[in-house]
Amino acid sequence: MKSSSVARVLVLFIIAVCQFTIVLAQDLVIPAEEFAQRRAAVLEQMSDSSVAIFHAALLKTRSNDVEYEYRQANNLYYLTGITDHNVALVLVKGGVEIDSVRSNEVLFIPKSNPRMASVLGKTISMERVKRELGFEVVKGYSDFGKLVAKFLTGRKELLYSFPVEFLYDSVSHQRYFIAQKAKKSLGEKFDGLKVKSPNKILAGLRRIKSPAELRLLQKAIDITGEAHLAAMRAAKPELHEYQLEAIIEYVFKFGGAEYPAFPSIVGSGPNSTILHHWKNRRQLAKGDLVVVDIGAEFQGYSADVTRTIPANGKFTREQKEIYEIVLRAQKEAIAAVKPGVPFRDVHKVAKKIIRQAGYAKYFNHGTSHYLGLDTHDVGDRGPLQPGMVITVEPGIYIPQGAEIDQAYWNIGVRIEDDVLVTEDGHRLLSGKAPREIADIEKIMNEESKLFSILD
Repeated sequence: MKSSSVARVLVLFIIAVCQFTIVLAQDLVIPAEEFAQRRAAVLEQMSDSSVAIFHAALLKTRSNDVEYEYRQANNLYYLTGITDHNVALVLVKGGVEIDSVRSNEVLFIPKSNPRMASVLGKTISMERVKRELGFEVVKGYSDFGKLVAKFLTGRKELLYSFPVEFLYDSVSHQRYFIAQKAKKSLGEKFDGLKVKSPNKILAGLRRIKSPAELRLLQKAIDITGEAHLAAMRAAKPELHEYQLEAIIEYVFKFGGAEYPAFPSIVGSGPNSTILHHWKNRRQLAKGDLVVVDIGAEFQGYSADVTRTIPANGKFTREQKEIYEIVLRAQKEAIAAVKPGVPFRDVHKVAKKIIRQAGYAKYFNHGTSHYLGLDTHDVGDRGPLQPGMVITVEPGIYIPQGAEIDQAYWNIGVRIEDDVLVTEDGHRLLSGKAPREIADIEKIMNEESKLFSILD
């Protein structure tokens, strides 16, 4: 490539990235004191003579000796902030003595390995963990198996969650029976020890977000909003779904997000009527609606924002009709969000609007879920409380062949926003991405600088 061409590409790249207003802040990390408070809160709710063990997520093989990018188990991350694998946290009600030090929390991390450091990078040191995370007892992960009996002997209850892979991978049924057998064996070996899940305790803590968590969530949501704006500017007939996906995930990475919180959904035309369309291979055509359901993950916290846009930048009459029904349902459902309102009532409000409009049969999912470390985060169906973050995402999906005027076929509309429950009501967190028809059409009429790079 000629030097003049290189210079042109660099200039265009700078112009393109300047469309995004993302700035990485340095004060978004959750302080060590907050992790310590969370561990203390778990210990407080544990029964007498109990022990809790939280284990890191397992490495997952993608192909041969290539692994998927690693992501920490949420409960361990919530309690420690550590993202490495081969880590375990043990919480002991009443404490346990290790190396002449009595503590109610013991952390196991990989021991330093100079040879592997040159391949995979340095691991966090025990001294640094003690100093920065406030643990009194830190042991090498290889010592974990040797000390399990010490933790469990004489205890009445073990709080332990088997790795999520036991529940969701292709051999989950086999692993379920292994888990049940392990529970029985532990009870026999340790004099009637009962094995229970700690998830109820952790869910009660995780569903209420701290100010530090809300800053991380807001950052993830803001990055996602920028990605929606980039997708709106770039969308046009003959572009492929995967090309919009690429633009979206470029903005995620440029904004500092570690990963997409879930596989990005870019469903055009008939794919707009598929709730979790994921292949993203179709070419956009004039007259298509495009459902863009995306979320960035920033420092472990997930956004989830959906917008529906016309491929050619202008809604048709029929598309406008359906879109306005969904938007009205969403606005009224968001207005219902406040402390004390049962979680399910938000859905009832949206469902009522869509049913009155005559499209209830084309709305086949719930309106809300909790948001946090998981995209579908922990929470129950009880009353909403300040500090909770939920999504509000009604939709109408009319497939080809539906018993309705053909002009409405292949119209899928979903509008999703992230909403914080506040002391006096709610706050919309995802307003960066426009949802009014006029605003969407205006943004889509703007030039996308990204195509200057691609041309």
